[in-house]
Amino acid sequence: MVNKDFSFTPNSSENYHIPKSVIKTSRYEGCWELEIRQQENKDKQDKIVPLAELPLAELPLGLHGYAFIVGALFQSEKKPQEDGTQLYTGDGMVYRLGFEDGKAILKTRIAKTPCYYADPATQFYLGDYAIEPIPFTPFKNKILSYFVKKYKCFSYFSAFRNGGPSRYSIVLGSRNQLNTAFLKTRDHLLLTMDAGRAYQLDPDSMELLEPVGSTEEWCGIFPVISRLTWINIFETYISSAHYVTDLNSSNGKQDELFTTNYSTGYNGKFKKNVNWVLDSNCFRKVVKSFYALLQIEFNPKQELGRFTHLIRYRFANEQKGLQPTMERWRLVLPDGEPVLVDQSLHQLAITEKYIILADIAFKIEFSQIFTPFLFGFLRLWKFNKTHSLGTWIYAVFLQAIKPLPFANLYIVNRQDLDRGNLGYSIEDLPDSRTTIKVKNVRLPREISHFTADYSNPENKKITLHVGHVNGWDVTEWITHYDKSVPGKPFREDLEGMMVGSTDLGSLGRYVIDGETGKIESSKTVQDIQSTWALSLYTHRELNRDSLQETAQEVKNIYWLSLGFTWELIPQRIYDAYKADPRRVVPVEKLPEENKPITLLRLDTQQMEIVDSYHFPSGTYVSSTQFIPSSLPCPEDIDESIHGFIVCAVMLDPDPSQSHRATDEFWIFHADDLKNKPIYRLSASSDSNKKPLNLAMTIHSTWLPDIRQQQYSVEERHHKREESVKKDYQHLIEKKGKAVQELFNVIVFPEFTKQTLEEKFEEFLLPKD
Repeated sequence: MVNKDFSFTPNSSENYHIPKSVIKTSRYEGCWELEIRQQENKDKQDKIVPLAELPLAELPLGLHGYAFIVGALFQSEKKPQEDGTQLYTGDGMVYRLGFEDGKAILKTRIAKTPCYYADPATQFYLGDYAIEPIPFTPFKNKILSYFVKKYKCFSYFSAFRNGGPSRYSIVLGSRNQLNTAFLKTRDHLLLTMDAGRAYQLDPDSMELLEPVGSTEEWCGIFPVISRLTWINIFETYISSAHYVTDLNSSNGKQDELFTTNYSTGYNGKFKKNVNWVLDSNCFRKVVKSFYALLQIEFNPKQELGRFTHLIRYRFANEQKGLQPTMERWRLVLPDGEPVLVDQSLHQLAITEKYIILADIAFKIEFSQIFTPFLFGFLRLWKFNKTHSLGTWIYAVFLQAIKPLPFANLYIVNRQDLDRGNLGYSIEDLPDSRTTIKVKNVRLPREISHFTADYSNPENKKITLHVGHVNGWDVTEWITHYDKSVPGKPFREDLEGMMVGSTDLGSLGRYVIDGETGKIESSKTVQDIQSTWALSLYTHRELNRDSLQETAQEVKNIYWLSLGFTWELIPQRIYDAYKADPRRVVPVEKLPEENKPITLLRLDTQQMEIVDSYHFPSGTYVSSTQFIPSSLPCPEDIDESIHGFIVCAVMLDPDPSQSHRATDEFWIFHADDLKNKPIYRLSASSDSNKKPLNLAMTIHSTWLPDIRQQQYSVEERHHKREESVKKDYQHLIEKKGKAVQELFNVIVFPEFTKQTLEEKFEEFLLPKD
């Protein structure tokens, strides 16, 4: 078990700063009653006391509800690690941490989209130098089995492969792994990711229900290719992982959300030249000719290359007889030129009057997606120099492409959405009414994440709270071919882990005129101990997020800094940033010692870091979540800090039980981080029970109740069956018999049932 001295040293005898457990995950779907350890904080001692020894074995009064956390299942326990696998690539594992009757109950479930069920049915393992097909198929002596066993190249391209932050099949398309974030609307809970449609999640059963919009209502990343060839069934739809909603404006009306649908075009090496071709009139003429040759009607305003659309989705309301609707608007700059995204519209923010889109330092590079297929081919042949060739491929195709040294913001006036600017569906001919002009604002540094106050003083001012990162790209990861900076303790055993930051970040507050786009004031804060690799934030919800809240401003915000360590900086990343003219800390003055992972509280009124906690070396932390206390707020405490902070914490196993993971959830008083976590929650040490081995979790949310709007088993089945056939039936009609059988025998029925992974594998691999 975890050392009872709270200022513990890592369990590993290596005393690494980053625990090896960050790249180990469990796919177990089940339920735990977590063991609870409480810190005695009245006298501020470090001793941890098991609750069994306390008079009342229960959690503190005021801690209630359910924290939902999602992470990516990095690598299957049943096959070797694939080349090109990034830590944030994997099926979404949803963790629901419930505080019920003084107990901490954890339930886990994998997010199973239709493509989840197609993946293992067409998959095989790659040995060192030869293909070894595995019988993940019920098609014994039938078509698909025939292809997998006889036509190796066909099976190779139909199988899904990991590449950067994506998983892709050249034949079937892109996996929608739903592993990034959540959105609570008035009546729905959604699970999201950047490269896929969001799905409704039933908070009680934790099953997926139906997607936001159908396949016919979304534009793929290259719409011209999908319309001309119908290559992929599972199209890649690029959206924002952080959808937004405003409960104030939707209260009493149709429940709604906002997101984006866009394409950056080609976003890898030589992208300027490639996108010039895609955006050119000559390319449009070529496409028009192909349409004529294939007798396909050509819409002269159809998107061919890059595009940026704002989406408003309104949910069905069966009581009022309202069907779901999906509207879209083309975004253009004041001069009429289209808004073109350079990196990623990973996040949106919404205020009383505006929607803010941020082009931030989180990009999907096509070279990352397709290079793993090249590496896979190296293993098709008995060729003993594949490592040298692999090194060359990485050097040419996977050079570090640094994020832009600034952040572009685009401001949409919400009134324009209903002031004659009518949204259109994907099949309609767009006209001038479907175009909205936005204000462009440029911030001087890259953004990791940001949020905004809900109120707009003087009916135009926007207040943003921003985490700035420097010398860091979270889409880069440690590869098999990376080398260490000479003399530095680089960790080759953490292959797949995202690289570390090479420079100091800062926290910022900006006040912007929403009508002109002018930055009226700004202030930033940086701290040599606490603002490295600023990643995630949390704060008490505002009244746009919950009708039970009244606050309109973010007075206190909690940021997680992932610290600094040479263990995560390979030579190629060091070389990419060492001569950057905008460095805060000169490369020769980078710390020799590790800087700790830090949970900090920023007072946004004074712009001061007023509270913080440095996590011990040997832990890795993610997914901070504010939970408001259910008790009345004392007069001497502001409501914005009246509650608790929950974090997911990864630790290496105790050497005496090296086969068991020891990951935990830590709980802090939101008004007293320095007093250390008041509770640590872990799985039982009972060897008969499953260990708690968390995925690399990302974002989170919190619900006070999970049974507000329940669906029966029959209703859930009906929603899934109707949506999945509407999405894919018309697409598989254009495919061969093998693909049709894959969907009719596996995808449609298993998605409808939401079959658990263990049962699904039994179905695919029946015992003799």
